[in-house]
Amino acid sequence: MEDWLLQLDSIEGPVMTDQPRLSELLGATDREAVIAEDFAYVLDRISALVGYAEDGNWRSVHEKIGSLRSALDTFERKISEPVTYEDGEKGSVYHDPIVDSHRTVQLITAFAQRHGGRLGPTLFPIEKLENEQAVEQIRADAERTRRFKQELFGDDA
Repeated sequence: MEDWLLQLDSIEGPVMTDQPRLSELLGATDREAVIAEDFAYVLDRISALVGYAEDGNWRSVHEKIGSLRSALDTFERKISEPVTYEDGEKGSVYHDPIVDSHRTVQLITAFAQRHGGRLGPTLFPIEKLENEQAVEQIRADAERTRRFKQELFGDDA
């Protein structure tokens, strides 16, 4: 029996795989991985809103606004800290997340391919990803998913 690793740097939850995690391939820290995942999720929520708006499905747009707001709030907490001003008003101020910006953007680029909805790959094209092993892994996973959907749904996939 093969040894399988549990892949945790996925917005969709743990995935059984024998591949190294993208964060490991790119040498990212846990903090960089969390920031990249959260940012990719924001892209996914914006993509969902755009898709519903294109379809004229305003009820779904309205329903997804809350998930976008939640995704933005989660991301904001990674790069800010809460404050209470003298007048009692609550807000937040920027707090440097202390990450390697280039490596984090590389990881966002990788995650955006899988989890960034339609906007992710458009705004963070895979061609900008410098780690060839990560590119190959993302493309192999996309092909595996395409074949799976083809088998499951046929030509409607």
